[in-house]
Amino acid sequence: MHDTEPQTAGGKMLWHFSMSLDGFVAGPDHEMDWMNRATAGRPGIVDEYVSTLGAVLGGREGWDFAADDQRPYGGLWEGPIFVLTHHPDDAKPADGVTFLNCDVAEAARIVLEAAAGKNVEVHSPTIGRQLLERGLIDEIDLHIVPVLLGQGRRLYDNPGGVPVHLHLVNSDDPTAEVNLRYRPV
Repeated sequence: MHDTEPQTAGGKMLWHFSMSLDGFVAGPDHEMDWMNRATAGRPGIVDEYVSTLGAVLGGREGWDFAADDQRPYGGLWEGPIFVLTHHPDDAKPADGVTFLNCDVAEAARIVLEAAAGKNVEVHSPTIGRQLLERGLIDEIDLHIVPVLLGQGRRLYDNPGGVPVHLHLVNSDDPTAEVNLRYRPV
């Protein structure tokens, strides 16, 4: 299996998440404590994402459950955060956070402009699905955490929808499956 190529800043719209092996990006009430257990990533990966990130687009539900003053990458990244919501008037304000009440495609345009040629990371399953449906996601960038949650917020939840076929970026064969092997601890 090939490791992923380093992320580059190219004005991409990235649907970027750490995800449990069974497809959840958060617990039932957006809990993220399952990620606190030590896991190892490729050396330098956090610096790579911090240096290529220009702006973040998230959703209101995730924002309301986020810890106070929580910034991406443990505060290593400073930049504009946009929260798409139908009710911006009652949102909890924070420095560097802009609340948008518009169509998801318009939100993408605004956030890409704010990213100034760097990447936008989408931190919302719902917004990511809507952008994907409109052809506005450039890459889905996942980090699989070796845990089975069994319940929570799925990365992609689209009952009744059609399958979305993807091409693997870091392979000579873009249709290759990825083989993961884990043992219970």
